[in-house]
Amino acid sequence: MSAKRSRRYRSMLARVFGGFFLLLALAVIAPAPEAAEPSTIRIGVLQFGAVSWTLDTLKQQGFDQSHNLKIEIVPMAAGNAAQIALQGGAVDMITSDWLWVARNRGDGRAYQFAPNSTSLGALYVRPDSGIHALADLRGREFGVAGSPVDKSWLLLQAYARKTSGLNLAKDAKPSFAAPPALNELMLRNKLPAVLNFWPYGARLHAAGMTPLIDMRTILVDLGAEHGAPMVGWVFSEKWAQAHHDALLQFLDAVTETNNVLRNDDGEWQRLRPLMKADNDADFVALREAYRAGVVPSELKIDLPILRKLYALLAAEGGEELVGKGKTLDPQTFFGVEAKL
Repeated sequence: MSAKRSRRYRSMLARVFGGFFLLLALAVIAPAPEAAEPSTIRIGVLQFGAVSWTLDTLKQQGFDQSHNLKIEIVPMAAGNAAQIALQGGAVDMITSDWLWVARNRGDGRAYQFAPNSTSLGALYVRPDSGIHALADLRGREFGVAGSPVDKSWLLLQAYARKTSGLNLAKDAKPSFAAPPALNELMLRNKLPAVLNFWPYGARLHAAGMTPLIDMRTILVDLGAEHGAPMVGWVFSEKWAQAHHDALLQFLDAVTETNNVLRNDDGEWQRLRPLMKADNDADFVALREAYRAGVVPSELKIDLPILRKLYALLAAEGGEELVGKGKTLDPQTFFGVEAKL
């Protein structure tokens, strides 16, 4: 090779390698692309309710960060306050039952529901009450949590009518009150039986009260073969459409959280102060009742079964319960419409 050609060759190599090292240097010093801003979800939460345990664990485990979410917890004093906050736009999401969603859809307010738990409640009796079957409630006073159109009360009435020919509203003496008050009255031997929500029922069971019939058994007997998710995350359909990906990420994060809570006793020990458990028996009862409600195979929307339950509950509760909706709108349930 001539000296001239050799110089040209060395010059070409210098340009090639010089360009390569320049690109390498730029790659090293170039700033990394900025991560997308996390999606904010404002959730109205009862301060001492089970949902607060879920969200506290979700944050503790870092599932909000891994799903690029910013969860803002807005404390609520009562369930109806949360519903008002959602209606007024103060929060993006609350927990409620799908009956509330269905009623609002019937009245023109498009909310949707995603399952969160199958846990409901049970009818508890004092061991010394002499009540061993629903028929033994005839003529007896007993407590009922919530209102005359609470789903558990309506389901219990339907079950009593089917299995015992008993009209509980007329043949017995139901007394409606707040869940904590009912527990106190029962423990003081002022009431022989109480139908209460699951966190309060768990405490009654821990205190030695006997579960006569639970809502899961009632649901199965009324046609929901594997139970049914009655309580879940509730949000407006418009918000769900605008934040579809964030909502999916949130539901995935909740699933991961419940996987932890189903299997990790240590995480429950961390949660214990938040649970306000008075003793070890209360603590274990609350933990196991929560776990029973988040079994993945049961947290699925089975539309034919829910339509059947809706018809039954509508017959029991009438327009006061379901409003103008005569049938169950499939779009009550987030994601179901895409599968029909």
